[in-house]
Amino acid sequence: MVALVLLFAGLAALVAGSAVFLHRRRGGPTENVDGLLAEQERLAQLRALRSSYSSIAMHSTHGLTTDDLGRYHR
Repeated sequence: MVALVLLFAGLAALVAGSAVFLHRRRGGPTENVDGLLAEQERLAQLRALRSSYSSIAMHSTHGLTTDDLGRYHR
């Protein structure tokens, strides 16, 4: 029983540590121009996807087509 509690406590500590690490890593500023340009390009892609594939836009269509997947997922 003690081993099971220790296992769950260890898993919880691992998940919490990973969450803190990822949160701190993502919160920092971009260090160079290439990283900033990559971030801006990806954000533009996300905005396009959000507007193109919103629930309102998808309500009267058949969803993603093969052409759309090739355009957005390289």
